[in-house]
Amino acid sequence: MRKNLIISITISILFLGLIRFQPIWERKPGGFWNMLFVLAMLILFFWVIVKIIKEIIRIIKLRNNLAFKIFIPIIILSISLIDGMFNPFGIDLESIYGQVTFRACYEGTQNQSTFVLRDNGNFEIHSTGVFFYDEYITGKYSRNGDTIFMHFSSKIPRLFGDTIVIKDKNLFVFKKDTMISNRYYLGYCKGLN
Repeated sequence: MRKNLIISITISILFLGLIRFQPIWERKPGGFWNMLFVLAMLILFFWVIVKIIKEIIRIIKLRNNLAFKIFIPIIILSISLIDGMFNPFGIDLESIYGQVTFRACYEGTQNQSTFVLRDNGNFEIHSTGVFFYDEYITGKYSRNGDTIFMHFSSKIPRLFGDTIVIKDKNLFVFKKDTMISNRYYLGYCKGLN
């Protein structure tokens, strides 16, 4: 019974930990590691479901000698499954990075990118693509009307520059005193490609 309880608690903690800490691990270490973390989440999800089924079978077998301690593992597993799927407690670690005040999206044929500005003066560009490409680029920004001045923490992505202009629900970048569309549009990604 003790071993069964320890396995149930361990699976539940790992499953919920990976789900709740996703805003952190998808940024650091990010990249190829994201695929491994998502794979681990899927494996733990199925493991929790299988463990719940095994616990139900065990309870049915022990139905003549039922005690509350027999139900503890299934209660723990059920709570972790419900919390992992529906988040009834409203835990959101994304908020530690600040509230999103502006959002734009780029959709290519084999890649996608989101650009967000946060209320604490930080911005993020999250790009994903084929062959498990996944990258976060961050920095600080200041905004003056429809113009965004960006200061990158690392490299400057190909479709961006130091100055971005919002015009007609699209983003434009200044390069050599010329305003060029970077193909980002305002709002959430629409799944156009």
